[in-house]
Amino acid sequence: MNAIAAQLTSDDIAGLAAHFAAQPGAQSGARSSLLPGMASARVAFPEGHRETFVRYHAVNFPARKQVHHFYANRTALQAARAGKPLPDGSELLVEVHAVRLDFDDKPMMGKDGLLEAEDLLGYSVMAREAGWGADIPDMLRNDNWNYAAFTADRKPRTINQAECLACHKPLERSSFAFTLK
Repeated sequence: MNAIAAQLTSDDIAGLAAHFAAQPGAQSGARSSLLPGMASARVAFPEGHRETFVRYHAVNFPARKQVHHFYANRTALQAARAGKPLPDGSELLVEVHAVRLDFDDKPMMGKDGLLEAEDLLGYSVMAREAGWGADIPDMLRNDNWNYAAFTADRKPRTINQAECLACHKPLERSSFAFTLK
């Protein structure tokens, strides 16, 4: 919610507070009709990503003792290289690795300036296809992007799409991707 709240002015916040304060409470057991669009992901694990995607970026997270390796499929890579928005069919994948630790339990740095990857912890994937954004409210919609997380053995993990959508929402000018450049 921070990504969305940061876009609100003081007047917006006061207006929202007044609006919600005037609303009756929800009925017992009530659920939002938007929940199915937030709780499920349409993204499948991209099998063979190491052979068909290009590793284009990596980020060290020393405090977490992790390094993340970023991959893009050809569709995303071609659009990014041409300076165009990422089209439907684009897929970005992040491998999340624990890092090798020294005797003092500190992350070890490789010659390339990246922390040395050791155990694979899991994957994050963002992908887009035509119509995937249709069930997502405008306030959160990232065009047709959808998000998923997978365990190290490529089994889907349950996630709340709203968290991913809210964080990526301010990145509309960069195809909702943190690493487009």
